[in-house]
Amino acid sequence: MAETEAERQACEAREEHEREAEAARLRQVTAKRAKALDEFEAKHADSHSAAIAINNIKVLVPVVLDRAANNYNRWRSLFLVVLGKYILTDHVLTDVVNADRPAWLQMDCTVLTWIYGTINADLQQSTMLKNPNARAAWLHLEDEFLGQRESRALLLSAEFRTVKQGASSITDFCRKLEATAANLKDFGDPVGDRTLVLTLLRVLSDKFRPMVTNIKLRQPFPTFTEARTLLLLEEIDLDDVAGSANPPAPPLPALLTDSGSGGRGPPCGRGPTGGAPGQGGNPGGHGNPGGG
Repeated sequence: MAETEAERQACEAREEHEREAEAARLRQVTAKRAKALDEFEAKHADSHSAAIAINNIKVLVPVVLDRAANNYNRWRSLFLVVLGKYILTDHVLTDVVNADRPAWLQMDCTVLTWIYGTINADLQQSTMLKNPNARAAWLHLEDEFLGQRESRALLLSAEFRTVKQGASSITDFCRKLEATAANLKDFGDPVGDRTLVLTLLRVLSDKFRPMVTNIKLRQPFPTFTEARTLLLLEEIDLDDVAGSANPPAPPLPALLTDSGSGGRGPPCGRGPTGGAPGQGGNPGGHGNPGGG
């Protein structure tokens, strides 16, 4: 019985020692974390102060996120550039929350304000209902545009393969193809450069058909950028030919007048009295000077 009691006391002592060791370890980790955060905040205090001083985020992110415009990729890229400039990327790309740090909370509110200031009213409302921090708001918007990846990828893929140039210029049409390819990449269905070129050549309007054959026969096969440049040059030539085929109409000839009579002379081919030339103005045509 005495040995059992001794074992119990030894076990309790061992557990107490382990708890104290764990508490000491946590205190050490907390102290290191606090020191690292102090150093980080001190190092980037100027950048964070400049971020707080920004009154209009739309100057730096001139894109309003909108479902109808489907411009999430562009908005996200611009937003991350600004966050990187002010050392705030961790507020949206990591799950770290330093709620015990007033400086961190202030910067998180700054980033959240930027998010609210660059999305449309509908997205603002749905995001604010989450009562989020910056990271939660970022994930909510990401899910709004990139959620249901498989079904959205199928829709975008169908759109990419059935698009037609129509009346669009080469510049506008290539931009549309590139945007769709970028969206497909975000949904996990990337489009290779060669496929992008072949799709471009397949859906061009009829006036570019001769150029399509020329591009396909090039060795090595051109990149999308090279193909776009060649088509832009062809578009300029076609526009020049179309302009020269429809020259402007010449101006109407000016009416000729007798400057010696002040513009009031008789019509061409008529005598002073209205007779035929060489008849001395005699209506009867007998050459009688006294006639008439």
